[in-house]
Amino acid sequence: MSPAGPRPLAFWATREHPVRAWWSAVWASGLTVLAETAYAFIDARTFPGAWLLPELRGLHVLVALGLLGLLFAHRRHPQRGLGVGVFVAVVLPYLGLFAVAEVAMAAAMAASGQVWLPLTGHRLLMVGIGLVAPTGLALGSVLIGLFALESVLLWYGLGLHTRLGMPWEPWITLVWGAVAFGLLAFRVRTQRVEERLNQARTEAESLQQLARLLLVLRDAANTPLQSLELGLSLLQQRVPQEAALLGTLERALVKLRTLTQRMGVADPLLDWETQGESFDVDTVLRGLEESLARELERRRQ
Repeated sequence: MSPAGPRPLAFWATREHPVRAWWSAVWASGLTVLAETAYAFIDARTFPGAWLLPELRGLHVLVALGLLGLLFAHRRHPQRGLGVGVFVAVVLPYLGLFAVAEVAMAAAMAASGQVWLPLTGHRLLMVGIGLVAPTGLALGSVLIGLFALESVLLWYGLGLHTRLGMPWEPWITLVWGAVAFGLLAFRVRTQRVEERLNQARTEAESLQQLARLLLVLRDAANTPLQSLELGLSLLQQRVPQEAALLGTLERALVKLRTLTQRMGVADPLLDWETQGESFDVDTVLRGLEESLARELERRRQ
């Protein structure tokens, strides 16, 4: 039976490797700790006497630290579901934090005339999701869409379109969202291509190892076969009356010789000019046994 053909590249559905998902969650949690700690001090200076926003950011930092601890507790056996879950748990609180921050800045602008650039957090976080989110377009697209939608609702809900002379908003924020989606799609596509290349390389290496094993067995069988053929020839001369038994032996030798000749199909897979390793049968078989032992140990972990 011929092997199945390669599957088409589907850039909308990629299976995330558990380690990659784990690192995405670690980066998201770590950056959240750094950013929210910095903004807690900035908010304390920007809104003196108003502690709601700094306290919310501090709570977010504690949550991110707890999730980081959970991730590192499972670092030896990372799970895709854990990585994706932590990423979502770290990102979703930004929806509420950004809403509170924009409301506070709008009130400060109305009271004291402070000027600020609205929706900055939404733009930065959407790009961050595009760069760091566990891949597969579904999760990242939903998160980017949520923050883009919230930015539009806040812009019109707070009346910023009438209070700020920024006719490019919220459209420029939506453009940032589109750029973030493009980055995410590019990452998904690139990861899928990398997986296909790694699979092809692994298959090529496996075929080369199989070819080496076949040729070693062929070369190792040649001398015993020659001895058996010589012994059969002598038996045919000395005991010709055992025609039935000699015919059976001859047919068995023909089958063995045909089998060893068919092993030569592996010859083109090896570059004999650059092959530097030994083709001794014991050496090759010992290497195969060691490889199988390592793979068995890896699967047991």
